[in-house]
Amino acid sequence: MDSSDDGQLTIGAFGRLVGLSIPQLRRYDRLELLAPDGRTDAGYRTYSTGQTGAGRAIALLRSMDMPIAEIRELLAGADADRRRRLFASHRARLEARLEETRRLLAAVDQHTGEDTMHTTDDDTGAATDLSAWLHVMPRLHVTDLDRSLAFYEEVLGFRVAWRTSDGELGAVASGEIEMFLLHAWNGVGSPPFQSAYVYVEDPDALCAEYVRAGATIAESIASRPNGMRDFTLVDPDGHRFTLGRGEERLRDVADYYGMSRDEISVDPTWLHDRP
Repeated sequence: MDSSDDGQLTIGAFGRLVGLSIPQLRRYDRLELLAPDGRTDAGYRTYSTGQTGAGRAIALLRSMDMPIAEIRELLAGADADRRRRLFASHRARLEARLEETRRLLAAVDQHTGEDTMHTTDDDTGAATDLSAWLHVMPRLHVTDLDRSLAFYEEVLGFRVAWRTSDGELGAVASGEIEMFLLHAWNGVGSPPFQSAYVYVEDPDALCAEYVRAGATIAESIASRPNGMRDFTLVDPDGHRFTLGRGEERLRDVADYYGMSRDEISVDPTWLHDRP
């Protein structure tokens, strides 16, 4: 049943109408970006046809990969000047990605027609084939695949790319390339947790978004002695992700890394250009 007697739409019907998935709508409710118009007696979310404009706007802006914080500002009624600046800023981000893609295409063109690529080992002088890997996909063991897929999709905003029919392996992705593999843990006790450091453009805004969505924050956003500003979140199995970026003061603590100040690049171009 897609609608109730009072004309309210089920979450599935509303999602199909505006182009958003059920996990996305649940997440945007938690983020207070698009709250349901009501609830059924059983507690299920319902939406009104009057919310389709906001829903479609969110779907369109997310299809442009606009950050949640900026979408929130647009929906809240940013004035014309602020709207222009938000879109101009986002366009600059997309242009940076395009430039990075152009550089990659140029590198591909440069080597078109070569059967193999070689580098020289510094110690032996022998030729070493470069890796043919296209992308690294971290593999995380999880105790409950369904729970973890829901967490990564509904709380962290990933997309479930695929899963195997036997329930042993699932993949969550950000965009079309970045991907994690979640593998059902069959060992004794809890799976060993892994940790990773991830560069992000705005750790403060992202931390606030994850807090609203219900993520467990192990270390709150803060400026660290080593010149980074970051926070750490934990998934249901204890895997830790520290998300942050360097601050200008990173050069002031170069000795922390045993480097001279000139050896450290704060917010280097290659990081700015990453999607």
